[in-house]
Amino acid sequence: MFPVRDPQRTLRTISLFRYGMAGLFLLLASFREEKLLFLGLAVLALVMARTGFCPVIRR
Repeated sequence: MFPVRDPQRTLRTISLFRYGMAGLFLLLASFREEKLLFLGLAVLALVMARTGFCPVIRR
C-alpha cells in the first residue's frame, strides 16, 4: 500500500487511466484478430474503473 496525500484525486486519476485503457482495448478489438481477448480486457478495465478497485492506495 502506498500512502498518498489526496486519495480521492489519486483514485480519480487511476479511474481515468482505466477508462482510457478500456477505450484502447475496444479500439484494438475492432481491428485485431484477438477480439475476444481485447473485449475481455476492456470489460475488466471498465469494471475496475467503475468500482474504484485499487488495492495499492491506502484510503
